[in-house]
Order: sequence, then structure tokens, then C-alpha cells
Amino acid sequence: MTTLNHRLGWTLTAIAGVVIFVGFAAWGGIPTDAQSSAFWAQASMFCLVICAFVLAFWHLLVRPLAPNLRQPQAVSLSRRTREILALILASGGIAIFVGGVWDELWHRSYGIPFGEDLFWRPHLLMYFGFATASAAGFWALLYLNRNLRGNFQQRFRSNTAVGLLILNAAFLLYALPADPIWHWIFGEDITAWSIPHLILLTSFVLTQLLALDLHASTRQRHDWHVIFSLRLRDSLSLLILAGIQLLWIQLMLIDWDASLAGIPPESIGLYRPEWLLAANLLACVTFTGVMATRVLRCAGAATAAGLLALAIRIGLIEFLDAEMLQFVAWVAALLPLLAIDIWAYYCSAIRKREPDWRGTAAAVIAAMALNAFVIRSLYNLGDADNLAYAAAIIVTGLGVSWLANRSAEGMLRQREATVPARGERNSLKPALSVGIAFAFFAFIFVFITTASPPV
Repeated sequence: MTTLNHRLGWTLTAIAGVVIFVGFAAWGGIPTDAQSSAFWAQASMFCLVICAFVLAFWHLLVRPLAPNLRQPQAVSLSRRTREILALILASGGIAIFVGGVWDELWHRSYGIPFGEDLFWRPHLLMYFGFATASAAGFWALLYLNRNLRGNFQQRFRSNTAVGLLILNAAFLLYALPADPIWHWIFGEDITAWSIPHLILLTSFVLTQLLALDLHASTRQRHDWHVIFSLRLRDSLSLLILAGIQLLWIQLMLIDWDASLAGIPPESIGLYRPEWLLAANLLACVTFTGVMATRVLRCAGAATAAGLLALAIRIGLIEFLDAEMLQFVAWVAALLPLLAIDIWAYYCSAIRKREPDWRGTAAAVIAAMALNAFVIRSLYNLGDADNLAYAAAIIVTGLGVSWLANRSAEGMLRQREATVPARGERNSLKPALSVGIAFAFFAFIFVFITTASPPV
């Protein structure tokens, strides 16, 4: 029965993934009749390539080994190696979400010069961020070939993190060229929801989850606690989760934010129903909120990550003098994040058990029901379809809560296999980590302030 439920769950996930892909491909805008066939042909190709990567993941890391093959012995990376990899990937994530805000500002200020924007400063900063993930993947491939034994299935399973770094880098090598190819075929983006942008967002989220996994694996497992018990080392995990919220919400709610700046979606032939706004917002906060509370085992971590994302968004708007950009979505995200923390505290402190996905789903659905007035007020929405809104948050809350809890459980199982021994002290000194972070932020500051506008 357990095996049947497991297969059913992942089958439903696959079906939902295909439906979501097709839906967002259509919502992203379909070209004129003359190009619609080419559009769907390209979209189908992208979908097939994604399916190929999913099959590769299943074959290398999930599929049972052949009877004649022995189960590989787990080989753990050193604590220092995991810390360095997490820091590299997280730094790349910072470059990407900072570059994303900067890129949106320049596009709104100077238009969308197709071809001319390929190597402008915001894109270069984002390329640097993606390059860090590629570099980590190439290192992982060398490590796999030199230090691990057996066929590829056995080597990938000897160290799951190494295998995931390789798969992520391979996926990124496919995702990065997809955007200019899309430009070359269809000209300017149909919308910000073009398929290559959604693929790059997926790659960004996967990369940051790897960074979170690697960083969490350097910490000893501890009992549940509240936000005031977090340590300085946990700040990187919160920053990673805030970074995911920053780019995810920015891309998926960009058209509604543009309407607040005086650019109505109808002006570019788009229709964005209110329920889709709520579903996008809820998907992001549910996933990141559950990962925050479950991975850090901390009631309050979800809201802390949300507040950090809001503070960074406001800080970037002030630093870039980008008054046309908005931060209302990050304000609307706080109530469901708080609901996740309240449920986590109730389960861990009162019931003395792990938060289950059904309770989490109920908490975020209730929060988004209360949040409806806030969203409609912040976005100046008119008449709304309450039934569609309710259906959207129920389906999204249930689906994403299940997926996020399963992902967190997998990450926690991985931690059990790689957590450092109590006697292991081969780790980065806090002063060195702070120094590296300071130098990196100084580099971003100089890179932005010395850029010339593209006019």
C-alpha cells in the first residue's frame, strides 16, 4: 500500500507538472497565427528535454539497482568542502536576484532592445551567478570520476549531493542558451513568463536548494526551537531562502507589479486573473516557508526569511533609485508565512511532533483566505471571482505543501548521511566567511555603481 501511494503521489506530481508547463506557456502569450505552430513545437521540445532530465534523475538516483550490482558505500564530502560549495552557490544566487532587479529596472527605463541587452551589466551579473553553479557542477564531475567507484548509478548514489550538482549544471547548460534561441526565433519576449525565463527560474531554485542542502548538512541535528535560538551560521540558510522568494515572486508577479506602475496588462494583450496572482504567491511562500521551518527545525524561520526578502527588496529599490518597482507582493507574503510558523510551533512545542503537510496546507489556505482583502487592496483589484480564488488557493496549498514537505524530508534524510562528526573541526572560520562575503558585496556595489546606462 505504501509503495502504491508513493507511486500515485509522484504520478500526480508529474501530471501536475505537465499541466502547469502547458498553462504557463499559454499564459506567457502565444505568437501570431503564422508563428503559433513554431511556438508549440519549441515548447514541446523544451518539455521533452525537461522530461529527459527527470528520467536521468530517476535512473541515476531513484531506480533500483540491477540485482548483480552492490549497493554503493556512502562517501561524504568534508565539512569544509560542503561549506565552500554552499557559499559559492549562495553567492551566485545573490548575484542573480540582484541582477534580476537591476535588469527589470533597465528594461522598464530603457525598453527591451533585443540583442543589445545580451551583454549589458545586469545580464553579466546574472551570468556570473549561473556560472558559479556550472563551475560547481564541473568540479563535482571531476570528483565523481576521481574519487568514487562503480558505474554511474553507483557513483551518483555514493554521494547524492555530488550527483545533483552534476545534473544541475547539465540542466543549466541547456537552460542558459534557451533564452537567446527563443529571442532569435520569436524576437522580443512575449512576456516575462516566456518558457526560457521559467526554465531559468527553475534552475535558479534548484541551485539554491542545493546550496541550502549543503549548508544544512554541516550542522548537527538539533531539537526544534524558536527563531530567537538561531545562530549566526543559520543566516546563510535564511539568505538562500529569501533569495528564492525574491526572484520567484519577482518573475511570477511582475505583470501585476507593472500595473501598479501604470502599465496595465491589457496594454500588451494579457489577462491575469486574480486567482492566478494568489496561486503564484502561495506556491512560493508555501514552498520556501516549509523548507525554512523543516530544514532549520525552527518555528519562526519562515517569517524571518520573508522579512529578510522584504528588507532586501526595499533596500535594492532604494539603492538603485527604482521607485517604479514594487514590494507589495512581499508584504502580502508575510501572513501565510506567519501561518506556517504558527503551525510549526504548535506541532513542535505543543504536540511534540513534526509538522505534517495536511496541517500546513490548512494553515496557508486559511491565511490566504484572510489575505484576499489585503491582496485586492494592495493591487487595486476590482470585482473578483471568489469561487475561482478559493479553488486556486486550495489546490495550490495542498499540492505545494505536499511537495515542499517531501522535499524537506529528503533533505533531512540526506543530512543524516552527511552530518559532520562531533569531533570534526575542519570548517571555515567565521572571520574568513565574513571577509569573503564583504568582498563579494563590495564587488557587486562597484559593478553596479560603475555601470553606464545603455543610452
